Amino acid sequence: MVVIGFALLAVALHGRDSLVTAHPYERGLRVGSSIEQARKASALGLRADVSLRSGLLTVRVRPAPDDALLHLRLLDPVRRGGDLELVLQRGAPGVYQATAVLDPVVYSAQLQGRDWSLSGHWRRDTTGTLWPGIGEPSGDAPQDD
Repeated sequence: MVVIGFALLAVALHGRDSLVTAHPYERGLRVGSSIEQARKASALGLRADVSLRSGLLTVRVRPAPDDALLHLRLLDPVRRGGDLELVLQRGAPGVYQATAVLDPVVYSAQLQGRDWSLSGHWRRDTTGTLWPGIGEPSGDAPQDD
């Protein structure tokens, strides 16, 4: 019990507390901005399908925005430091691509355009849909039973 107690103490002292931020004001501004971006995406009726085949990540956004580049952030729930930031280039109207090597985990995905954002969960071996908003999808989004 003493060894376990010291091990837990070491983890507590050396582990990073991700709930504490050095700059809470700036973090609050980013949250407010992301809510506005989600509202903009909702007003535009945007949604995106994400898929990966042979190392090529493809995002199809409907209706097609006029952004030349999109930013896709994939948050890895398993590995600390396993998050990815990808810049996607438009190949055709509404179709954006980048090369990627991904782990077989369920990523929390955040797609960002110039003034809008979509989010959702996605696994590399499936096609996932990203929707406006932070919480549950609304409108004609499929619901899990």
